[in-house]
Amino acid sequence: MAQGTAESSVVLRRLLALARDFLQASDLGGILALAGRAIPDLLHSDGSLLVVHDGEREFVSEFGRHHRPMPTPEASALLHHARRAMADRTPILLPAIAPDSGMREDELTALGIASLIAYPFPPVRPVGALVSVWYRQGYRKELARLIPTLRLLGEITGAALGNVSFRKSLEDRIVTKASEIEEAARLHAVELLRRDSVEEEIHRISVTDMMTGLLNRRGFFLHAERSFKLARRLQVPSVLVFIDIDGLKAINDAYGHDVGDDLIVDMAHILQQCFRDADVIARIGGDEFAVFTIDTSQPDVLLARMQQSLAEYALRPDCPYRISFSTGIVQCDPGSEQSLSDYLLQADQLMYDQKRKRLSDS
Repeated sequence: MAQGTAESSVVLRRLLALARDFLQASDLGGILALAGRAIPDLLHSDGSLLVVHDGEREFVSEFGRHHRPMPTPEASALLHHARRAMADRTPILLPAIAPDSGMREDELTALGIASLIAYPFPPVRPVGALVSVWYRQGYRKELARLIPTLRLLGEITGAALGNVSFRKSLEDRIVTKASEIEEAARLHAVELLRRDSVEEEIHRISVTDMMTGLLNRRGFFLHAERSFKLARRLQVPSVLVFIDIDGLKAINDAYGHDVGDDLIVDMAHILQQCFRDADVIARIGGDEFAVFTIDTSQPDVLLARMQQSLAEYALRPDCPYRISFSTGIVQCDPGSEQSLSDYLLQADQLMYDQKRKRLSDS
């Protein structure tokens, strides 16, 4: 009695250790290897086989007496009884208890097997079977006593397989979800870039004069205000120039608006050649342009520079017009409270004064 209790205690401790090992197994192969090695220890058998179905494939692991993996041929008697136990959902004990098992006593002897147990697990819908064999006749009478151990072994093996299956399913779902999140993040980033690009294009269009490529009136105030505030903060002088093309209406009336548009574009090119990239150059009306520059040059120096750019500008040989413009140049005092709009009005007035004086002189 005491010996039986001690043996039961050893078996339970071994099963608990196996259960702990199962928790560390990450895949079906690990479960098969652990269970295959544990069966001979628990049952003192001379060989073992574990077969498992995952719903699509069959996995077989066979171990000899020294826990070494062995190849399992398709015609294996052990595999045959494992499959039959699963199909019948009933343990198979050979040879004494189940004479109708499909193997005669002489066949067992020929195979060198004295006793055999095939136990399906779980009992209701088996996904696998444990098989153990003994070559010692003495174990024939003890087969039934081993059923509880096999049942516990089958239960924890089945639980371990379920745990691996759940973990694999969870990992697959996590990987899939991570891939979905990564793809969603990528698409979101692409969409943000597209929106940024669209917004940049909309902004560019909103501040650009399509005919000349210069800033329009809105773009002029947006960019010139920044430069104006910077000059005031740094206490450096700045200049605002107002330019009006002379005789544009006459050109339009005489040659058509397409030619008048060419004149406007030529004027824009002259201003781009005269001023720096950092200066704010804009077409703010039909024949009106404005330039804001942080420049210490005096108005007469700027005007001379503009006239020089006009003289150097090469018109087309068949151009029917001569470019002429009137200007109003105002120096902006960094210590003044006047706004950019105030200075633009002053430059506009100076331009008209110059235009009227030129007309009266002619």
